[in-house]
Amino acid sequence: MRTFLRPHFVTRREWIRLRDDARALLELSARVARRAFAGDTGRLCAWLGTPAAEVPWILVDHGPPDVVLSRLDAFLGPAGPRFIEINSDAPAGFGYGDRMAEVFERLPVFRAFARTHAVAYGPSIPALVDAVLGGAPRGPSTPTVAIADWADVKTRADQQILQEAFAAQGARCVLTDPRAMELRGGRLWAGAHAVDVVYRRALLQELVEREDEVQGFLRAYAEGAARFVNSFRCRLSEDKAFLALLTDEAFSTLLSDDERALVARTVPWTRKLEERRTTKDGRAVDLPAFLRDHREELVLKPAHAYGGRDVLVGSETDAAAWEAALRPAGGATWVVQERVAIPEEPFPTCEDGTLRFEDYKVNANPFYVAAGDVGAVARASRHAVINVSAGGGSVPTFVLG
Repeated sequence: MRTFLRPHFVTRREWIRLRDDARALLELSARVARRAFAGDTGRLCAWLGTPAAEVPWILVDHGPPDVVLSRLDAFLGPAGPRFIEINSDAPAGFGYGDRMAEVFERLPVFRAFARTHAVAYGPSIPALVDAVLGGAPRGPSTPTVAIADWADVKTRADQQILQEAFAAQGARCVLTDPRAMELRGGRLWAGAHAVDVVYRRALLQELVEREDEVQGFLRAYAEGAARFVNSFRCRLSEDKAFLALLTDEAFSTLLSDDERALVARTVPWTRKLEERRTTKDGRAVDLPAFLRDHREELVLKPAHAYGGRDVLVGSETDAAAWEAALRPAGGATWVVQERVAIPEEPFPTCEDGTLRFEDYKVNANPFYVAAGDVGAVARASRHAVINVSAGGGSVPTFVLG
């Protein structure tokens, strides 16, 4: 994973706003996911266009909380953060963020900076460990945690950092591939270890694609043979189309006045791509015509892809390609979102032996842990679609003041 030669900095005021708004939006989304369509999860899945293979697993309900860990993507502007996505289905980066911060804090140039500036980083790992363990006591009775992801995943180092953190707190933690887990005697096993808690890092989409290979893992989830963090129900409120539900006037009765004000302040106008009339800035519009006429102000994205795949930024897409994208094939769900101004910041880069400063587009990614204080990372890229898997880089976020 690419990183940069300096961290991301925000003021104390910016941090408080980012942290508090992220937590409020995440928890609001999880609540609304349980009350939309009078609590009928099947109808909500149908509205979201949830892939059919995922629906049976999302319908399994072991009770809240549906989201224990998450990461949100935001652009910071003068009016505060604007959140463009929620990532609750196996969010990564908690370990990377804390470890990168430790590296920066050891650098002589950073130490010199810290002598003249009040600067702090909020670690995320302690709260994550507590949340995954569910408040269980440390020591011999501590449950066994399995961090479950594919053996060849590129983020294994992030998981190793977290494994060390669990061990430091006296917990047993194993890294395992879901394909290697078995359901025996009503317990989920990872090799010789009976597992009490699964810290799931494999995406639901990936699991259902390999369903024949992970039968024991999925059966254990269905039967409640272990506690899973996060549950598969987290896919509801993290769905890209879910922000369309939050901002759509058709669902305004699901929100209180304060909740509507929070959404209006923190979430850009978002709609499912469909033939209909809706409202934009208080006036009625024909949605398809509006999308054609205002291409440069909008972003199109598939609702159920990840890693920045197939995202179209209207100002960087020609009219013909945009028109074609407005007619997605195969019945896939797409969303359109009002484009948010992307902040740029200078970062020192070293390429071909030359050090120079270059402006990069930056988004802020606060972590979320239920009932815990956590930090944030920022991603930076030359491109408007900012994603590590698409070539962007990541740095920890430090708070000034």
